[in-house]
Amino acid sequence: MRINEYNCLYEFIYEYDSGRHPSTETQPRKYMGIEFLYRGVYYRMCYEPPENEGEPRFYYVYVMHCESRGYPSADDFEVIGCYEKLNDLLNNCLIDGVPFKDVIMDDNTEILGQD
Repeated sequence: MRINEYNCLYEFIYEYDSGRHPSTETQPRKYMGIEFLYRGVYYRMCYEPPENEGEPRFYYVYVMHCESRGYPSADDFEVIGCYEKLNDLLNNCLIDGVPFKDVIMDDNTEILGQD
């Protein structure tokens, strides 16, 4: 049985292609970050704001270490990838040797939260 909420990669790309935008009645919401469970490990992908004005923004992918307190409390975040473009993240970030785009579409990837 499929537990993943995404039916196609386009849905994910639409929600995260440029960070958060307010939703309207006619336009689906866009997000900056997503937390998900894949093969028993918690992950977070987030479109982080720049450190200084005028600098580029980056998409980060993290492993969320939740061992001592349990999800959603993370003890630590481990960066596993940083990308300026979402397409680069989708094609080049590997989780357990699997491209991110395949992980986020896997039938068993559970979407836990979006912000």
